[in-house]
Amino acid sequence: MALLAVNTVVVDSRTRPAEARDGGEIVETGIVPANVKVEGVGPPIVLIHGFGAALDWWDEIAPALAADHRVIRIDLIGHGGTEAPRSGYSIERQASLVASVLDKLGAGRVTVIGHSMGGEVATAFAEANPQRVERMVLIDSPPKPETTFKLGTRLALMPVLGELMSRFMTDATIREMLAQGFAPGFPVPDEFVADVKQLTYTAFRTAHDDSMAYETAKPVFERLAALNPPPPLLVIFGSRDQLISPSSAKLFEKVAGARVEIIDGPGHSPMVEAPAKTLELIKSFLGRS
Repeated sequence: MALLAVNTVVVDSRTRPAEARDGGEIVETGIVPANVKVEGVGPPIVLIHGFGAALDWWDEIAPALAADHRVIRIDLIGHGGTEAPRSGYSIERQASLVASVLDKLGAGRVTVIGHSMGGEVATAFAEANPQRVERMVLIDSPPKPETTFKLGTRLALMPVLGELMSRFMTDATIREMLAQGFAPGFPVPDEFVADVKQLTYTAFRTAHDDSMAYETAKPVFERLAALNPPPPLLVIFGSRDQLISPSSAKLFEKVAGARVEIIDGPGHSPMVEAPAKTLELIKSFLGRS
């Protein structure tokens, strides 16, 4: 027991400094130094990745969006190349990081696109900065607390046991955990395994726990519906999502003017699994007056 306690303290004390990666650059903010990648010229679009991911999860659609937009990709706190501190992973603080990066880049009103947990960050950003959101796209983001992980991930998120398991995580184990983020049989890219491997354990568990706290305090669809007025909203879901029931996407229809689209075939990450269809829906939405 003493060794378990010592291991827990040691693992939980680990931090990681910011380091530019995946073509990004470090932007100094009032929150933490953030890894940011900017492409293209035009009306700004902000891409916010999900839990355990990084800005490379947007590689399949960002270049096409950058053909006529200024695309800003941000690694969230503890993820990708952004600093991983010992604390401070709340969704609201993640949203403050997004706002600070946009301030540094001189971006005013923006279209915000968030995947999974990134949709919660996008929502918190809209709650705090409603005047800055031109449009919003949520991709397989939970409208209410219902994300269902398989046993291995649930065990890895448990205090003490999770810290111990973190010492023995292999690429195969991580790949199996990530597989739930896609339709059954979809090959998990090696770079996504690398994204998880560079997470500190504190970033891994605390980001998850703070995400759940944000959803539980008030469901995301209710938060958006309460905005006056809510921004134009497009919700995209994969029909084979293994983490969130696609039928739950209909809850977003309670947001005035929201458009909900289910893509047949992909799982939780259609911008990776079905980029062409995801791009088609996003571009159509951006083109609406």
